[in-house]
Amino acid sequence: MIKKYIQQEKDFFENRDLEVLYQVFKLKNLFRQGWLKRDIPEKIGESVADHTFGTAMTAWILAKNLKLDLNLEKVLKMALVHEVGEIYAGDITPVDGVSLNQKYEKELESVTSVFSSYPEGHEFIELWKEFEEGSSPEAKFVKQIDKFEMGIQAVIYKGHGYPKMDEFIESANNVINRHELKDIFKQVINRGDIK
Repeated sequence: MIKKYIQQEKDFFENRDLEVLYQVFKLKNLFRQGWLKRDIPEKIGESVADHTFGTAMTAWILAKNLKLDLNLEKVLKMALVHEVGEIYAGDITPVDGVSLNQKYEKELESVTSVFSSYPEGHEFIELWKEFEEGSSPEAKFVKQIDKFEMGIQAVIYKGHGYPKMDEFIESANNVINRHELKDIFKQVINRGDIK
């Protein structure tokens, strides 16, 4: 079963900034389902917000230090918004029997619900769509960083004795195709005992 929040009939806050933050903060209590399905206990499990933070920090550090020709502000905004669709759609995994098109539609509905009544909401929605579609160099980079972060987390869980992590490591390794990122990710895999 896909864990997700139920949309409210009315807003919790009249202040639009607070309402958007209230909804986005729900990601703090939405755990990454792939980990839970591989026996990672919730008490040490990564939330979607944890993953978002990790993705944003990884994107910032690597884009800056590798001196990539990317709009860093756009990269960071995209990294921060890339999982907002999961608030009301849930963290849909490949084993949930939901097609990629259905997943996109559910997540778009969630992102639109969160940001449509926000005065600057269009920017958030468009950045989310751009990420999902991989339609810019920044989006392609953040998509790879999304998997890069997942791969590092899998190596960490494996180092803590959770054996069902190889599929995540392999998935990340298959998606990462920028040679600079591939080289760094190989260092993570070769280390293998991160705790």
